Amino acid sequence: MATIKPPSKTSEIPVLISGGGPVGILAAIMLTRLGIPCRLIEREPVASTMSKALSLHARTLEILEQTGLIDRFLAKGHPISHFDIYFKGVHSIFPGLVNSISHYNYALFLEQIKTTSILTEELELQGLKVDRGWELMDTKVVEEGDKAWVETTIRRALDGNNIRSTESKVVGLVDLDDEQIGKEYETEIVRSEYLIAADGGKSVVRHKLNIPFPGRTLENNCILFDGHIETDISLKNITVINGKNNQTMNIFPLSDGRVRIMVDGSSLDPKKELTNEAFEKIIQAAAAPSKIFVKSSSWLTFYKVNERQAASYSHKNRVFIAGDAAHVHSPAGGQGMNLGLQDAYNLTWKMALVLNGLSSPKLLETYEGERAPVASDVIKMSSAMFATGFSNQLSRRIIRRLITDFASIFVRFVQVPSGTVSMLTIRYHDNLINQPHKTQRKPDVEFQVGQRAHDGPLVRVLGDGVTSGETVRLHQFILGPGIFHILVFTSDMLSINAAPISKKTDHQGIILTDEAHLKKNLEHYLHEWRSKWAYGSKRFQDQRKQPLFNIHVIGALAETVSGSDFQDPSKIRADSLASKENGDGRLYLDESRVLHQRYGVPVKAGSGAIIVIRPDSHIGYRVLGAGEPAWQDVDQYLRTIFNNLS
Repeated sequence: MATIKPPSKTSEIPVLISGGGPVGILAAIMLTRLGIPCRLIEREPVASTMSKALSLHARTLEILEQTGLIDRFLAKGHPISHFDIYFKGVHSIFPGLVNSISHYNYALFLEQIKTTSILTEELELQGLKVDRGWELMDTKVVEEGDKAWVETTIRRALDGNNIRSTESKVVGLVDLDDEQIGKEYETEIVRSEYLIAADGGKSVVRHKLNIPFPGRTLENNCILFDGHIETDISLKNITVINGKNNQTMNIFPLSDGRVRIMVDGSSLDPKKELTNEAFEKIIQAAAAPSKIFVKSSSWLTFYKVNERQAASYSHKNRVFIAGDAAHVHSPAGGQGMNLGLQDAYNLTWKMALVLNGLSSPKLLETYEGERAPVASDVIKMSSAMFATGFSNQLSRRIIRRLITDFASIFVRFVQVPSGTVSMLTIRYHDNLINQPHKTQRKPDVEFQVGQRAHDGPLVRVLGDGVTSGETVRLHQFILGPGIFHILVFTSDMLSINAAPISKKTDHQGIILTDEAHLKKNLEHYLHEWRSKWAYGSKRFQDQRKQPLFNIHVIGALAETVSGSDFQDPSKIRADSLASKENGDGRLYLDESRVLHQRYGVPVKAGSGAIIVIRPDSHIGYRVLGAGEPAWQDVDQYLRTIFNNLS
């Protein structure tokens, strides 16, 4: 029998995170940056050398830019935007990951182990390490009167690790069976205000809280291979092959000249060991008439794909599940890790606001409401993609045959919705933080609240109407962590030929503004908001005040009557704004008017608009106009989110 000691101690921490993969580590990084003490436990004694996930999509790359981590990822990854497609030996190139709405118009291919390594390095720079060897055994929410907390039991083997030979490998099943004979364990009770479960598809937290994980297990045995091959096929991009046997095979480039191959292995006997020789026969048949040979392998396995989503993403608004613990699906589209990282990014800034006493715990209820529909859509999309390529159903085989027979037409005319695979079209619906204006007409869907904040080029305006001449992107200065960025679009109201217009209105009756009144409003409200709401709770030892709001002014010049653009930067004059620091209302010129267009703000004789960008760079609020009434509307919006701490 194993020896289990009574709990050696009881500890307290504001947030306990279970699961030391990329999702759990990013959550810990974000909370630590926002001054929230947390503890990150991981059952495995060392980081896994396996790399299930390979690609970071454009939306995730934008998030990494906002967290200041992007350069480290770009230095180690390989950007890919095109597919090499072989149908019965006919080669075509398809720009499947190209998009026109992000600076990152590609996917970055980087093995998960390297993603984990970069995030771990950043976490340690923040002064926190993954606490390895601790296994979560039980958790519950304790409620006493008006108080509640999470009580979690964890254990660690004093010799060796907690891994048991009898445990299930099936996603959705958790076996907390008897400890290993001869093992000695220490246990600990951890009391936390919140628990984030990023503990994978076999989530113990989900299991212990009896959260259903409905879905299905697909019939196909999917083979994954990492290694070196020899072939006459181009391996520069993502390679999709459909050979003479109408079987689809995908090949992805890895580092060091290796590749990953994903192919259907339903013809294999699951009881027999998968060998390089058996695998080579399968891929040679799928590649024919092309040639392909296995030179060496570092990973060769096969498994059945699960498509499942947790029935709930939270328990009593105290325990939250993220990543594979909340959703699993096929690898088609490469969405999995991206989805989990975006879960963590969505949840942590909200949790930091609540723990700092800035917002009500009701804010955390928006996590499930926003992320669950996104996961549901991703599961449906990856399911459709996987079925088209791998399903043995007659209808799917016919579709593949039709695509094969009409390959050149398909590749030329097929349309992939821009941003779908790249995860750029994610939209959160109306809730506590996504509030449509109460009286103004709702704009077109692409401009509504909940949409991802668009990027675009800007030029800084210096004194006397001179510009810096250097183009910057909006996303380069709407950085985090946890900051609300307020974009003030002024249309052409700051043009030098505009008379004082503080009491005038546009054709919709919206009050216009000028430099003097705009400066007065932004200084007044920025001071009021910053003095009232800021990170840095007295509850925690970290007393550093961190700003919660930044304001950026974006002006533009309308076209002349003849249709040509104003090229003279002196046509825009607002020296009192040009001299401000970044985040304090500094003025930028939207020379191409792209950003005004992407945010649905008219330029010529326009009233401008104020757009509130949430810390995770989605639009939280928008109001047409940049005059006093618009500032009052934004103030009222913020008061619905933040506690009145004045």
